[in-house]
Amino acid sequence: MTKIIISGGGTGGHVFPAIAIANAIRAKHADADILFIGARGRLEMEKVPAAGYRIEGLTIAGFQRKLSWKNLVFTF
Repeated sequence: MTKIIISGGGTGGHVFPAIAIANAIRAKHADADILFIGARGRLEMEKVPAAGYRIEGLTIAGFQRKLSWKNLVFTF
């Protein structure tokens, strides 16, 4: 059995192509074990299971695009 992890999300422009890739893999390898990794509370947490795939959600934080104190404390 082939095990595959796919990560990509946040917007439909990332989620739906990732699902399309998973579908293409599944078409060639029906026994593939595909797991998605995504951000909790984002679009992928709804759309990926609806497409028939498992997903694990992570708490995600990123850098602010401007100078901000949040960039200093985001690791905590």
